Amino acid sequence: MKGERSVEAVRIRPIRKTRAYEEIVRQLQSLIAQGQLKPGDRLMTERELAAQFGVSRVTVRQALSVLQAMGLVDSRVGDGTFARESRGPTVTVLASMLNPARNSLLEQLELRRLIEPEVARLAADRATPAHTREMARFIQLQKQMMKQGRPFVEEDSAFHLAIARSAGNHLLSQMMESIHELLRESREQSLRTRPAMARSLAGHQRIIDAVRKHDPKAAQQAMLRHVLEVESTIIEWDRNHSEG
Repeated sequence: MKGERSVEAVRIRPIRKTRAYEEIVRQLQSLIAQGQLKPGDRLMTERELAAQFGVSRVTVRQALSVLQAMGLVDSRVGDGTFARESRGPTVTVLASMLNPARNSLLEQLELRRLIEPEVARLAADRATPAHTREMARFIQLQKQMMKQGRPFVEEDSAFHLAIARSAGNHLLSQMMESIHELLRESREQSLRTRPAMARSLAGHQRIIDAVRKHDPKAAQQAMLRHVLEVESTIIEWDRNHSEG
């Protein structure tokens, strides 16, 4: 396909298999953010990626599924997996506004609190069975991670971004990506304890239950409750981290 480049030459580091697919997500996400994987670039095949990373194809498939849910890659049947097409100019401007160097943690959290409940309300109106199956898949992954005592940061983002896509508003979906990336470190720390993971997972379950019932008000309230709970955990972590 015209304009596509092979990315076999990009530098990929072997990883520890204990958190294999999470590390694959991190590395590919970093390559995309740094421009080493450009919009429209074709990724190596699952087999080639598995060999490069030193993991199974199942692990690679799991990582690509998360990246697709985050909107960072597109999988085309019979054609391969590609870095996502570049964002439109409006989204680029929004991404530059959502800059951690310019916005405080509290401002970022406040923006999320204002946006995500409305996204959930729209999702309850517009989500298809395929959308809710995707959400349920990420909840299942979160449960598996929690059983292993491992924070499910990527799966958490993937769940919320799946909700955003089901809302049927591309701009909102792109904004959600920027917000979740900004809060990545603090969210990662906030999900390190089992009680925090259990609380987050329970919140996700309430949200998907409301979306499945196509109950906009319940979905909005469930998301607001969840965001406030997560916000409290993040603020507490940030306070302790700053004091340390």
